[in-house]
Amino acid sequence: MKLRQLQLLLAVARNEMNISAAAAALNTSQPSVSRQIIQLEEEIGVPLFTRRKNRIVGLTPAGEAAFESAQLVENQITNIDLIAREARNPHQGSFSVVTTHLHARYTMLDPMRAFRRKYPDVQVSLMQADGDRIQDIVRNGDADIGMGVIGPEDKKTPGLLILRGQHLRRVAIFPKDHPLATKKNITLAEICAYDLIGFTKDSRTHHVVNQSLQDLGLNPHISVRVNDSDVVKSYVAIGLGVGIVPEITISNFDKFASYDITDQIPSRYVSVILRDDMYLRESMIALLSSIHPQWNGENLRKKLRSRQPS
Repeated sequence: MKLRQLQLLLAVARNEMNISAAAAALNTSQPSVSRQIIQLEEEIGVPLFTRRKNRIVGLTPAGEAAFESAQLVENQITNIDLIAREARNPHQGSFSVVTTHLHARYTMLDPMRAFRRKYPDVQVSLMQADGDRIQDIVRNGDADIGMGVIGPEDKKTPGLLILRGQHLRRVAIFPKDHPLATKKNITLAEICAYDLIGFTKDSRTHHVVNQSLQDLGLNPHISVRVNDSDVVKSYVAIGLGVGIVPEITISNFDKFASYDITDQIPSRYVSVILRDDMYLRESMIALLSSIHPQWNGENLRKKLRSRQPS
């Protein structure tokens, strides 16, 4: 069994069983891919792909297992390469972070500023994605680090390490001349007595807030639905209703009042998502520890070691 054969197995599966696309991805010929796949199957003695009229259409159960193992081999080879590169020059290189618009826009600002001062020659690619896709993106190797809000309802993807960070606090916001602005203690029921700027039904914030309201038997009138906290703030500012947004989106320049409602809705935490077989470079640790102090090198490596097979 050759490493090249495993690379071909991965390429075919990742390119929707398209031999031509796999060949192009690996800069080789279609006949070469087909030949080496057949040689691999003959060597191990079982078919890895299902075929229809000599055309590959999927993976067999053995192929699925082989694909997972081949990914682990690929990851370890990548780790060796990263170790060597860091040994040569720890202040160069690149890595990618996938997160939501919220955290790219707010959570990452100060950490990125501090990171650039310490590692000016390390390139960070900041990818934005829907929160429900972050775990899969990291697991598939399309990003090195994921960051998102994890709740008890979220499915944990095998092969990943999820580390909980700071509590995501949420506030209700309303114009400064609004009747709620003079109250010291505000309940969700009082907030729902007014028009509410809601989030679209496919957003994670909608599910968290909506469940809290349903549990209290509340059914507020939603004047408009949007999918971004900054848009909520804009509509609140012109008097179309009250809103509920993460506290990190609030600044001293905002011209409305806010009230912390974190304790009235289910807890959610900003979490970092890593493959449990990855090699963490010092530059990655520097960025993570600037986001949350407990994500330092000693703690992160200890967590990774505890998840890896002995």
